[in-house]
Amino acid sequence: MHGFGPLADWGFDLARDLADYKAGLIDWPEVDSGVLISGPPGTGKTMFAGALARMCNVPLIYGSAAQWQAAGYLNDLLRAMRGSFREAREKAPSILFVDEVDAFGDRAVRDTHNADYKRQVINGFLEQLDGFERREGVVVVGACNHPNDLDPAIRRAGRLDRHFPISLPDRAARLGILKHYTTIELTGDDAERFALATDGMTGADIRQLVRDAKRSARRRSDTLRSSDITAHLREVVPIPPEYLRAIAVHEAGHAIVGLELGCGSLVAVRIVPEIVPNADVRVGGALFERPPIVRRTRQFYLDEIARSLAGIAAETVVLGSFSDGAAGAESADLVHATRIATLVEAGFGMGHTLMVEAEDEIGMARLRATNPELRWSVQKLLDDEFERAKAIVECRRTALEEVVGKLLTARYLEGDVVCSILERDQSSRSDVCLKKVP
Repeated sequence: MHGFGPLADWGFDLARDLADYKAGLIDWPEVDSGVLISGPPGTGKTMFAGALARMCNVPLIYGSAAQWQAAGYLNDLLRAMRGSFREAREKAPSILFVDEVDAFGDRAVRDTHNADYKRQVINGFLEQLDGFERREGVVVVGACNHPNDLDPAIRRAGRLDRHFPISLPDRAARLGILKHYTTIELTGDDAERFALATDGMTGADIRQLVRDAKRSARRRSDTLRSSDITAHLREVVPIPPEYLRAIAVHEAGHAIVGLELGCGSLVAVRIVPEIVPNADVRVGGALFERPPIVRRTRQFYLDEIARSLAGIAAETVVLGSFSDGAAGAESADLVHATRIATLVEAGFGMGHTLMVEAEDEIGMARLRATNPELRWSVQKLLDDEFERAKAIVECRRTALEEVVGKLLTARYLEGDVVCSILERDQSSRSDVCLKKVP
């Protein structure tokens, strides 16, 4: 269950409920009988279903859109689908794992060639989920890569109404997955190197790494050692000192400006001294937490844009220029700031007009490309907030430099440490930084 988070908690609750159901302590309606799990390939959706069945001590029946499709024409597909549900009912209590459930599609998406076929397949699936023949004793676990492609009816109450996204495993989960497959528990430098080299890997990737390590041990006619694991890790190289300082300046900028503008509570700031070459991994971060309920006014979004631009603002003030790391990726600072600025101007009615455009990410990019007035407004907003972020960095440069120095030594600073540095700097100065747009 390493890395599954709330989904694992749901699994433990299901195991207790199924035990109570088998003991006659609760009726079937008290059991969560349908769940949807989603995530990228390799994140362990199928593995979770197997672990869940073992933990619940019930049979696991496997089905998928591809498996049912392989039976032949539409009638054959529906017959195979009904067969899987029938087998699950005969072995109840049981878990029916339905993979690739997003392949059914959505009946609202019009396709002149496949619309009728799709409609009948989805209707057949819905009938099995809650039709005339009830599925008492059968827990259906649907898995997919793209939950938004699913017909909404499949996710209604009583069907697959609970949804748990599975993300890539974090540091602790990756170490836990390694221990699950090998019983080896890495510590110290080996654990740090493993965590860094496996950043972005799925559970399936780690399992493949373990297979390679075990093969090396067999070739030596020896038992598996931690050195076999580390020998098969991706190459890790140190970041040059001048580049690492630029990263520290960037992240300190986010932290200082975010705190100055009151953009939530700063949890921590970190930088990574080593990287895997050509891997898409984060080399630093400043994590903020906001209250669950907050009034999102125009000023709220302007502050968020300024905080997003604070990294390159700090680089510009301290180093004279910024690098291309703030653009390109979907989560990059400039991409994030441009998205918010476009929403302010065209999506929230907070710009030069109350008129809004209901557009997705591609639509907003098209609006900027085809509407010169909107593009100018977004550009001006970004320019103004960039200047405001630079003004705050210049005002709090002493505090920023102290944060940079501590980051380069410790690599990780708790939010309270940064807050105390900023408060000490504020108390020693009489000038007021530019917090609001003039």
